[in-house]
Amino acid sequence: MKDKTIAYLLWCGCFVGVCGLQRIYNGKYGTGFLYLFTLGLCGIGQLFDLFAIPGMVEDANNRLLVTSLGQAALASGGGAVPMRRLPRTTEEFQVALVHAAKERGGRLSAAEAVAATGRGFKEVEKQLKEMALAGYIEEDSDEGGQVFYRFPGLA
Repeated sequence: MKDKTIAYLLWCGCFVGVCGLQRIYNGKYGTGFLYLFTLGLCGIGQLFDLFAIPGMVEDANNRLLVTSLGQAALASGGGAVPMRRLPRTTEEFQVALVHAAKERGGRLSAAEAVAATGRGFKEVEKQLKEMALAGYIEEDSDEGGQVFYRFPGLA
């Protein structure tokens, strides 16, 4: 699991002219090397990361969790979780959520969406709420208070 303290210590590398280490540590290799060769996009990107590190660490940890869950399922031999490429665009993300709901009878919780898409809880909940506001899905809860989303066309 990734640690925010280590990410902030790596961020401090900018004071000696080495920028982007916090991004490389969190698996964002492309932008990490871009920051490395452009001095953190002339310091602007490095300053942005000062506030973005908690989210980057959470996303990296969620990716590690989803990967480990998939590997554990494969190792146990039952109910293997197919490891897919993470959806890159909003449309791909929405389609991945619809496919996950279809596999679950037209109903999806945030945790199930995280497992199916590999995205973080904040990002998944934001997207589900946007889809609900647009009228594509309906937010509901069961007797225990568990929030889930219904996809009416799939039920």
